[in-house]
Amino acid sequence: MPELDLSWGFAALLALAFFAGLVDSVIGGGGLIQVPALLVFLPGAPVATIFGTNKIISLAGTSVALARISKSVAIPWRTVLPAALLAAVFAFIGARAVTLIDPALLKPVILLLLIAVALYTFMRKNFGALHQPKFAQHHERLVAMLVGAGLGFYEGFFGPGTGRVSVW
Repeated sequence: MPELDLSWGFAALLALAFFAGLVDSVIGGGGLIQVPALLVFLPGAPVATIFGTNKIISLAGTSVALARISKSVAIPWRTVLPAALLAAVFAFIGARAVTLIDPALLKPVILLLLIAVALYTFMRKNFGALHQPKFAQHHERLVAMLVGAGLGFYEGFFGPGTGRVSVW
């Protein structure tokens, strides 16, 4: 792992991490700040390591959010748990896919994904604010599992912006 300049670089990375957490807690999309910051301030680090670092941060934030929301909202665990299991499996597959792609090809893809997710996040500020299920009860689990698999792969492969889509 490359050494981090412990002067201004470390302070800037900490400040950006704090700002990313703040943005993520208010409107989501903190990974859109965190991933570029990690790429800039850890230039020699493998892309998969950068993404893994972001995943740990994301997992911590998501766990806290789940703990808080589960106190006030009845979570349909019979639907959520199978979807979460598939999301975890496909996240592993997505993360593995990142390690198989040439970093020279991956960096432009990351830039395009960051731009696309940033535009989506900023243009659809209220996406997911109103939940209106559109599926019959017996189809809900299947749809949740398909969405879990797709989001899981995306989260494992890239990640930023997943929270904006998963509130669907």
